[in-house]
Amino acid sequence: MTAPWVTLTAFDTLPAAEIAYGRLRVEGIACALADRSLLQLGIVADGIELQVPAAQLEQARAVLTQDYSGELEFEP
Repeated sequence: MTAPWVTLTAFDTLPAAEIAYGRLRVEGIACALADRSLLQLGIVADGIELQVPAAQLEQARAVLTQDYSGELEFEP
């Protein structure tokens, strides 16, 4: 039997959902995007859900709360 998946968060835009998805994948967390919208029609109805296995929910939350902006180096 497969462990249940839960919704970690929902996004209004696809780029934001894909960034979060990528961050989780890099950390080795299984995840999936569940499109609850009608993006092909240009309509975001219920958003795009980012889902993870229930057993990895807290780990996924921790990953998405990390802020790496202070580690960025800007060159003029």
